Amino acid sequence: MIRPVLSILKLFRSITLQTLVALLFISSFVAESQLFAQNSTLRVIAITEDEGTPVVAANVLLTIPGADTLYARSTDAYGFVEFTNIPARDYEIQISYIGYQTFRDIITLEPGATLIIRPELATDTAILDELVVSVRRGTTRRDAGMQTITPEDLSRMPTPAPGGDLTMYLQSLPSVVTTGDRGGELHIRGGTPSQNLVLVENMPVVKPFHISNLFSALPQDVLSSVDVYAGGFGSQYSGATSAVLDVNLRQGNMRRFQSKAAVSPYIVSLQAEGPVSIDNHSFLLMGRYSVIEETGPTLTGEDVPLRFYDLIGRYSINWDGAVCNFTGLHTNDEGRINPVRSVQLSWSNTAVGVRCLGFAEELNHAVDITIGYTGYSSSETGIDNIGRESGLKMGYMRMDNRAQFFGSPANYGFKLEFIKYDAVLDDPFAQQQGREVRFTGIDAQLDELATNLSSYVTLNLEPFQNVSFRPGLVSQINIRDLQPTLEPRLRLSWFPRGNDDLEFSLAAGRYVQFHEAINDERDAGTVFYVYKPINERDPYPVSLHGILGYRQQFTQSFGLSIEAYTKQHQNIPVARWTREPANTLETGLVESFTYGGDIQAELNLNRWYLSLSYGISEVTYEAPSSELVAWVNRPVFSYNPAHDRRHQINLISSLQFGNYTASINYQFSSGGPFTRIFAFDLALLDLPRQNPVTDQGRAMTLFSEPFDGKLPNFQRLDASISRSFRFSPQFGIDAEIGAVNTFNITNIFYYDVNTLQQVNQLPLVPYISLTTIIR
Repeated sequence: MIRPVLSILKLFRSITLQTLVALLFISSFVAESQLFAQNSTLRVIAITEDEGTPVVAANVLLTIPGADTLYARSTDAYGFVEFTNIPARDYEIQISYIGYQTFRDIITLEPGATLIIRPELATDTAILDELVVSVRRGTTRRDAGMQTITPEDLSRMPTPAPGGDLTMYLQSLPSVVTTGDRGGELHIRGGTPSQNLVLVENMPVVKPFHISNLFSALPQDVLSSVDVYAGGFGSQYSGATSAVLDVNLRQGNMRRFQSKAAVSPYIVSLQAEGPVSIDNHSFLLMGRYSVIEETGPTLTGEDVPLRFYDLIGRYSINWDGAVCNFTGLHTNDEGRINPVRSVQLSWSNTAVGVRCLGFAEELNHAVDITIGYTGYSSSETGIDNIGRESGLKMGYMRMDNRAQFFGSPANYGFKLEFIKYDAVLDDPFAQQQGREVRFTGIDAQLDELATNLSSYVTLNLEPFQNVSFRPGLVSQINIRDLQPTLEPRLRLSWFPRGNDDLEFSLAAGRYVQFHEAINDERDAGTVFYVYKPINERDPYPVSLHGILGYRQQFTQSFGLSIEAYTKQHQNIPVARWTREPANTLETGLVESFTYGGDIQAELNLNRWYLSLSYGISEVTYEAPSSELVAWVNRPVFSYNPAHDRRHQINLISSLQFGNYTASINYQFSSGGPFTRIFAFDLALLDLPRQNPVTDQGRAMTLFSEPFDGKLPNFQRLDASISRSFRFSPQFGIDAEIGAVNTFNITNIFYYDVNTLQQVNQLPLVPYISLTTIIR
């Protein structure tokens, strides 16, 4: 009788925080409804005149005619912005976005009423030498670890495929590190790939990056915008301890049909979009398939055993009081990181979901709801002639809303996840058969279900003039453990001049995640991860972030941003080291310390774009020697992991001359750590039966201390020249010629102790891509 009562009390204690948050919001609605009776609400959905699709990140200003600005906001992924609890009167509204003519109008708000408008922005173009050039001046917005990426940014990168790609651009950021040019792994400011959260229209996608690090499943043609949080992300994001990529896809054209077909030595692709019902329903479909495995030997003189494809589909619906987007995504990757080693890797993602924004006049605030499914599976074969599989399946529901929290505007939301983890790692009877078990400490077959509930609240305060203060709180609960987390978050901005030209910013927070991903970091030739929930009595992975930022827009065309940051991660599972290479993987928990700084300068003129960035950082792992390295005779062992890069320099430049556009991307980074070989030996493992005089023994490779060496520096220059040919308003061809690693610099990927071979990154790879456009 006592135990059920204790269980009920434990459950009650675990949900107290989230219930309290809900009750506080409910109580605040009473005062809010009384306030709304006197004031008004304006809801704006900005769309483009030519396509009828949302304009993301447009600046919306409300002023009294002939006076200063009273209210300023930016549109979200729906092109939506809301002004609540503002005095009823006449306003002048201005909506501006780079590349579009500024929209201006006079509107009248009635007391207690809600006004919904859908302004259309016309493209701002200049006809120069018979070439239509969009006027896109201004520099990228950066704010305390956050940067918004647009399709325009991607188009400036030389890419060996038609159109830009998100992965290529991410690797140009000083916060992002890849350990090589294949494997599909991104490390962001010291974090590991499993510590990042990738959201595609609020759908979690585990690994949308292809096995060739030149590509992702997110090409330029389907993107609307991407918010990259290298750290210090706000309370609307939970379940990650390092970084967040929040990806917004664009709607299909609401007003006309168009299609594209493209081919290059790397990828072939098809795309189609158009209205089903003009201005109300539209579709967008895109598929890409790699061909580098077939063309690679001719282009590079060596085998490129990499294959991948991706599919994206969207169906969008616009109603008078709501917008819904149905989205599906599927990716598949397989191949070998080391072409001469028989370790075959594969992974796939499947995500489907619906995301709706309701903004009808009857609602006090717009509400954003997402429901969907995400699946991920991966496999590894060839390590010891045993195939292994790991994956997860997730169903989820999320709601985000706004409210007046005791007179202050606030954002809040809830998320519910059902996650099934499964893995087949070893023969259950391997040890009885005398074989080594690769993943020790994990069941040979994993089949676990986790249920997670999270809630958050963020206050949007202006305690002083020109100061934006956004404190937040996240609480997560794993239903098995019933131990709620407390994760305070903070983002602060100060605008000394009262405008957006100069900003000092700060971000900090505590972050917790309920899962871990185990891989063998000793072996760069495999990127197989075992995803699993944290064991019941083990500590959760936790991190603390701190960021200080400075940003100044000196002119409309030139901007500068500087950031300093630190991260501390706790309870990271890493492979324990043995003196000789081994397939058996046993993990220990380490603590990670990361600190560094970035500086980025950006010049954006009409025809010339230039971006130069520099990053310095250090990543250190530390743990008791007994957790990591058996043969080191000191109490605490620390090392720099493979993704530690002390210095990074990135340069992007794009120049339009006549009908042509020339682009370059230069990357430099100091060499990453690696584990040196200490010696080769012949070991007698069956003493005293073996005779040291007559028995040769078994050949062994002995490691030095983990990651005690440094690879040579990495540098690569990619270059391209492109031109668009328009034969009629309905038909055109985009052509691009270029090269990856233009100067054919030899960059070491890693040294494989299994084959005693140096594995290099891509040599010079020339390419030509053609894209036909039909409208």
